[in-house]
Order: sequence, then C-alpha cells, then structure tokens
Amino acid sequence: MKIFKISEDTVRQLSNFFRKNRGSVLIEFAVVLPLIIVLCAGVFELMMFALLNNKLTRTVGVLGDAITRDDIKRSEITSLLNTARTFLKPFEFNSAGSIVVSQVRNDGLTTDPSKMVISWQVNINGAASRLGTVGARPANMPNSLTILNDQAVVITEVFYNYQPIVFKGFYSNKRLYHVSTFVPRVGSMTSLKAE
Repeated sequence: MKIFKISEDTVRQLSNFFRKNRGSVLIEFAVVLPLIIVLCAGVFELMMFALLNNKLTRTVGVLGDAITRDDIKRSEITSLLNTARTFLKPFEFNSAGSIVVSQVRNDGLTTDPSKMVISWQVNINGAASRLGTVGARPANMPNSLTILNDQAVVITEVFYNYQPIVFKGFYSNKRLYHVSTFVPRVGSMTSLKAE
C-alpha cells in the first residue's frame, strides 16, 4: 500500500489559496446585489403609493372646493370632475378611478339627523357613492357628520383601484378611497342650475 506524500510546495499553494481574498468582494457583491434590487424596488413601490394617495387627497379637496364656490350646472360639475385625469398623472384615471359628488341636506328646521337626504349626485366612470342614492337617507357619512337646521353640504368621493407597479404578483390590488366635505358658499345648492 502506497502512502501519498504531499510536498511542501503543494501545502504552501493550498494555504495561499485559502488565505487569498481577492475574489471575496465579487462574491459579497453577488450576494448583496439581489437584496439591493429588491430594496430599491420596494422603496419605489412605496413612493408611488404615497404619491398616489397624496394626489387623491389633493384632487378630492380641490374638486370639492371648486364645486361649492357658486351655484353650478351638472355639466359644469362633470367638466370639473374630468380634470381629475390631469391632476392624477402619471396614474391612469380612466380605467382605475372614479368620482362621485353628492349634496346632502336636512329638510326643515330640525336637529333630527334622520331628516338628512341626498338631493343630487354627479359621477364619472360609473362610481357608486358610499353614501347611498339620490332621495335616500345617507349612510356612512364622513366622520359621522350630522347636518342640522336646514343646512347642506357637498361631499366629494374619489375611488381608485391601485395595482402594484413592481410587485404585481406578490400584493393584491387595493381600492383607495378619499372624501372631502364642503359647505356651499352661495345658497344651499339643494338643486343644480338648469342647463
């Protein structure tokens, strides 16, 4: 039986091989790169979600404010609502967003919230209001708002179906909802101006 003898040169070469670390940076980079890519994609997704929420909040506020400045026609409200497409760029509003504007009033000089009624609604992109339909008592009033003593408010609701941009397969779509409430500045806006 022969015993293999390892020469000193071979031992020295093997020890030098394990002692050298010239390729370690490349290996570390190869391990860390996928983590950096996932982290950057996550930050991008979070920034886009926050940007969309900010744009929706501003849109619902600006539209509600513009609608309540003066008596207005249904066609003028529709024109104002169509400007949301511009406000929400780069997000696609036509296929993913919708808006409803409702006027809620309290009939008569009473403090009874059961007398609240939805006088009119205008929507684009087929939105259905969380408040209810015209002529009905509103459900789900923002912040449990009660309208009293022959007063009225205009409530603007924006809906948006958010689809993740980067992580489509990992996260489901989310329906975003923003609402604003404004008191009409001129009159009560219980009916829209004639066309």
